Amino acid sequence: MPEDGNNRSVAETAEAVVRRLRGVQAVRVETDDNGGIRFVHVLGGPQRSPKVIAVDVVSALAAELAIELEPRQVRVAAQQRTDETKATEPGRMKFVGLSVSVIRNTADVKVHLEESGLVYEGIRSGPHHNRTRLELVADAALRAVEIYLRAEGLFMLDGVSTSTVGGRDVVVVVVSLPGRDEEVLTGVSLVRDDPREAVVRAVLDAVNRPVSWLAAR
Repeated sequence: MPEDGNNRSVAETAEAVVRRLRGVQAVRVETDDNGGIRFVHVLGGPQRSPKVIAVDVVSALAAELAIELEPRQVRVAAQQRTDETKATEPGRMKFVGLSVSVIRNTADVKVHLEESGLVYEGIRSGPHHNRTRLELVADAALRAVEIYLRAEGLFMLDGVSTSTVGGRDVVVVVVSLPGRDEEVLTGVSLVRDDPREAVVRAVLDAVNRPVSWLAAR
């Protein structure tokens, strides 16, 4: 990824610029394969509208870094004003979206997870077979978690299975956290309507604890 004169990545430099803008509470820059900026994800406060913050982001990056972005590349989520907001554990991710598209025998899976108002997208593609379709969903969910942590190859999917317990269908996911002392994580989720959604929830059940710990670090 390209670096600036201070040996910081473009993403880190852009995030530092955006973080100084009024109304910005959190920011994450998503880059493409060439190291350029693909999207800027911003969590804005309740004092300023998302549209105004997005305009400020585009203007600031153009003025300070000569980076030209389209408004659609800046995604602003507004934090609602509330007196009942509770502090949440860092890294506690929520499942907010899943899409699967199939062309011939290849499936493209996108899983969207949210943490502190910012959305992280994990994408996986592969053969669309009964044996692999749930594994693709689990892999996409793990990729979204890794994007949040900015760490690639952190988790390894060992397996996904469905079973019936007490007359109810459940999904079980086994994930490895490689390292000197390899840790094996397991997650379980009840199948309500879509087994694929249960897979994502089982992945989060498996990894939310170590993700919270890693995010806190």
